Amino acid sequence: TLEAWVKKSSAKVDVAVLGSWSNAQAGGPMIWVDHAGGRYYLTLGAASFADYLDSGRTPAVGQWEHIAATYDGATARFYVGGVEVASKPFTGNVGNTNTWRLGAYEATPTGFFDGQLDNVRIYDRALTAAEVAVDMSSRIQQETTPPVVTKATPADGSSGSNAGTTPTVTFNEPMRSSSITTTTFQLKDGTGAVVPATVAYSSATRTATLTPQSALAYGSGYTVTVQGGAGGVADNFGNLLAATTTWSFTTEASPPDILVVTSTARPFGSYVGEILKNEGLNAFTTIDVAFISPALLSGFDVVVLGDTALTPAQVTSLTGWVDGGGNLVALRPDKQLAGLLGLTASTATRSNAYLKVDTATPAGAGIVGATIQYHGTADLYTLGDATAVATLYSSASTATTNPAVTLRSVGTNGGQAAAFAYDLARSVVQTRQGNPSWAGQERDGVTGIRPDDMFYSTWLNTAKIDIPQADEQQRLLVNLITRMNADRMPLPRFWYLPRGEKAVVVMSGDDHSPGNAPGGTAFAFDRFEELSPPGCSVVDWECVRSSSYVYPDSTLTNAQAAAYAAAGFEIGQHPIVSSCPTAPITETQLGSIFDTQLSAWRARYTSIPSPVSSRTHCVYWPDWASEAKVELARGIRLDANYYHYPTPWIGARPGFMTGGGFPMRFADTTGAPIDVFQQNTNLTDESTTNYLLHIDTLLDNALGPNGYYGAFGANMHTDDPQPHPGAETIVEEAQARGVPVISYKQLLDWVDGRDASTIRGLTWAAGSLSFTTTVDAGARGMQLLLPMQGPSGRLSALSSGGQPVAYTVQTIKGIEYAVFGVSTGAYQATYS
Repeated sequence: TLEAWVKKSSAKVDVAVLGSWSNAQAGGPMIWVDHAGGRYYLTLGAASFADYLDSGRTPAVGQWEHIAATYDGATARFYVGGVEVASKPFTGNVGNTNTWRLGAYEATPTGFFDGQLDNVRIYDRALTAAEVAVDMSSRIQQETTPPVVTKATPADGSSGSNAGTTPTVTFNEPMRSSSITTTTFQLKDGTGAVVPATVAYSSATRTATLTPQSALAYGSGYTVTVQGGAGGVADNFGNLLAATTTWSFTTEASPPDILVVTSTARPFGSYVGEILKNEGLNAFTTIDVAFISPALLSGFDVVVLGDTALTPAQVTSLTGWVDGGGNLVALRPDKQLAGLLGLTASTATRSNAYLKVDTATPAGAGIVGATIQYHGTADLYTLGDATAVATLYSSASTATTNPAVTLRSVGTNGGQAAAFAYDLARSVVQTRQGNPSWAGQERDGVTGIRPDDMFYSTWLNTAKIDIPQADEQQRLLVNLITRMNADRMPLPRFWYLPRGEKAVVVMSGDDHSPGNAPGGTAFAFDRFEELSPPGCSVVDWECVRSSSYVYPDSTLTNAQAAAYAAAGFEIGQHPIVSSCPTAPITETQLGSIFDTQLSAWRARYTSIPSPVSSRTHCVYWPDWASEAKVELARGIRLDANYYHYPTPWIGARPGFMTGGGFPMRFADTTGAPIDVFQQNTNLTDESTTNYLLHIDTLLDNALGPNGYYGAFGANMHTDDPQPHPGAETIVEEAQARGVPVISYKQLLDWVDGRDASTIRGLTWAAGSLSFTTTVDAGARGMQLLLPMQGPSGRLSALSSGGQPVAYTVQTIKGIEYAVFGVSTGAYQATYS
């Protein structure tokens, strides 16, 4: 809705009142006095006068009058003096730009208004006639609603936070960043003393983060305070937080086994934690490199050192700790560590090439033996007394003499030092998200900017697409940590999926009704009900379930949506920027588009929750990570836009465009994680019709000896009320193998539940491992992997609460594990 009081001073034509029209951006909505007849128009798109709404009214020169124009996605209306004077139906793109102007139009302003404007209003929804009349008779009042805290971490009353915790607070609206300071946002210890810290605010996510300047104490209570009232935090209108907000948490009682060392100067190290959580090794603490000391290191068995520069004192601390029996894994290490690592450094590097794992080494056993791609820069070392676990290749088939991954025994106390010559964290992020230098470019020859443009055509070697290249490198890290620590204690980890599943199909469809299709969401959901086993359990993933992404004016009714949601299906938003835009837009512009459409979607579907997953029309992705940030700020935390596409490039090749089989958080350009999960859409009906080849390849590689496990996303469009051949084939092949078919929301609920579950209190004494687990309610069917081999022999007994625990023995990526269902409780494992 566009509204204004207008007083023209002359009969000048071709002038703008307000709007966003730009010819280069497919037009845009604008109230305009046309150049021919001098009448008020509402422009819609850029096509022609035939698409514009003619009010039939000419301005009253020298007089104030109220004018308004609305568009609800189907009908445009024009009001003069609070009375509707014209209307017409319209469907299609109204324009791409979100740059709004008063009294002018175009990117280079022209069409300047002659006169005065007052009480200008722009809404993200279509007002009713009654609301337009109310606005006409009331002046704009300053927004006076106080901001509200919508989320605070760690959760109030929680225990077990790690010593590197950085408390955060998220607000319901944009905040005045200058009001969020070390005075208004504080952390206090149990004595009430303020913990020295820095504070930063992200306008994109409306989140403030407090970073302590030293590690927190173990087993200690802390309180976070966000000041309200006079002198407190304020929104962009100056409205103060109504009351001071406080919450408390307690740190874990003792250090976990693994320490992840990061650096604020090189934030990709913070993504190491995402890698470990994805692989189920969640017993770790993250600490900034500035806090390294012999006393700190003494509490840990394993240190994973992210890419960071070290001081000589830090090198000495790490060297002494490894010599005393510690296990170090260094990612693209500071060359001062070369001696400790058993390597000879040079100044040469090799970027975005290949590596090959030696599967004859203990850590390499079970990892793919073919060459795989890494991304980022690798330093070229020569081996001293270290052993090569993997070798760098200059091409997919040409080996170098330089190691990619190495391992060295240090001293007489069992210490070991491993090195990745490249930054594994950066490589995983850029393998999954693409080349950041190509963000926002149209590269694949198919109209529209999409995620695949950041891979096309050389970032991903399509001959390797069947291999989850990022996953295999992550699992090499896990194998190294597990093998290196075997003489200290076995390290338990969580399995990827419920009940030991090695694969799951994540079904969805985009529904483009009513404008471009009749709509088939209801038909698809009914068909999936028919395909579900009688008496199946939705929560145990026994029923066939799916997500459908719909427009706010979809043919699916609110009542239907409520019934299907209650049955375990997901109805989400299908945002549309325009029809496959070829130019990037800003994060602010994208956010405004999401807000407009989410508002309309929520107004239509009042009986179901707001969407938590999303796929944008044309899988538009304007740059590296803006869309993930826009989604996060609006409660959308699982993204389905990374899409196996286009047909000429990878349509005939089943596999992993992103190199990953499971959802992982996006990373910003700095490497800092964004709390939105990327879920690859591996199966699309826009890339292939050979559905059987694609689904069978993915499932057989996951269930068979390759161990390419995964949650495989599918988009089988729900446009039409008829059986979809792709959906039918995928469900049939999955059910034949006992593989669940679930919705995107079901997957997110599981991932969040698994992420919130913990393994803590690991203690090794007299041939026995003790540990405690907490399993979140969302992680129903959680299973745990416990290495069969310990310092004193093989696992001989496993119990919880004094009762024996049954387990099976499986070899996962070359390591033998006891696998068993786990719940919240204490466990004891005896090795002999």
